[in-house]
Amino acid sequence: MKLIITQILIIVLLSSCDMQNRSKFLLPNASGNPSEVVLIIDKHNWKSRIGDSIQKLLLSELYGLPQSEPMFDLVHIPSKAFSSIFQTHRNLILTQISSEIKKPKITLQRNVWAAPQVVIKIVAPNDSSFIKIFQDNKNAILDTLLKSERTRLIKNYKKYESYAIVNHLENKYKISMHIPKNYTISVSRKKFVWLSHETPEISQGIIAYTYQYKNTSMFSAENLIKMRDSIFKKNVPGPAKGSYMVTEKLIEPSYKEIMFNGKYAVLIKGLWKVKGDFMGGPFISLSTFDKERNRIVTVEGFVYAPKFDKRNYLRQVEAILYTLDFVNGNVSKDKNE
Repeated sequence: MKLIITQILIIVLLSSCDMQNRSKFLLPNASGNPSEVVLIIDKHNWKSRIGDSIQKLLLSELYGLPQSEPMFDLVHIPSKAFSSIFQTHRNLILTQISSEIKKPKITLQRNVWAAPQVVIKIVAPNDSSFIKIFQDNKNAILDTLLKSERTRLIKNYKKYESYAIVNHLENKYKISMHIPKNYTISVSRKKFVWLSHETPEISQGIIAYTYQYKNTSMFSAENLIKMRDSIFKKNVPGPAKGSYMVTEKLIEPSYKEIMFNGKYAVLIKGLWKVKGDFMGGPFISLSTFDKERNRIVTVEGFVYAPKFDKRNYLRQVEAILYTLDFVNGNVSKDKNE
């Protein structure tokens, strides 16, 4: 059994071969909707500071959307009502407060009653120690849930990817991403490619572009946005003549430096609009350095869904971005759709 400790958070992974095999072949498919979390908590704790703390975290507003949407959809179930109906849910948080518990602890298990599933258990001897351990580890809890949602999407994309598009990206742009079969190539130019998934009611786009790296200042928020707008003006036209996509400046995009696949990267989330038209929506971009080719590679996902909430649509394109990798040498695959 593999233990990963993040502060006090103890992640218990079901890692033995026998257990993995049983989980894979015997467990039912996890239930529940994307971005949904079931919280198992006693009624009096739900209405106390404990419940307030959990709600404040999971129901906090997701930044970078045109309207208010929570990080997760939270469903609370009293401990006595926690039956097999709820045990197969994709994301479970179990809580217990009892004087019989010696010290507070947080554990995480995967694929306990279903697969793929995340089960977080928080136990403590009293209210104050519960709140403290929860506050100390709330970022790790949130990160675990977000990564689990992303991993589910990526696994599905790998299973049902468009080999034609994947090969096109690898051979022409020397980048690798898992692109679902419902995407098509809208634009393909020397250093720019636009992939789209279109339905009568929504539009999701994946854009990748590259340019020569000169110095570290190119990764500043100002320069990344400036480059984005310059490239999009030339390559992403709107529906009206002379219109094009730009970054919405009224709400400042978020900027975060991260390590991505062992490389420095910048994650930007914000809103886009069409200059000369009335379209708009959320976007997320990931920029990193391709040392072998001395270039900056930016991959971006955006959503246009004027009649719907956008959180889950944005997380779908975000998951695709997180499959980015670089291709070494020439690539030529012989795979059919």
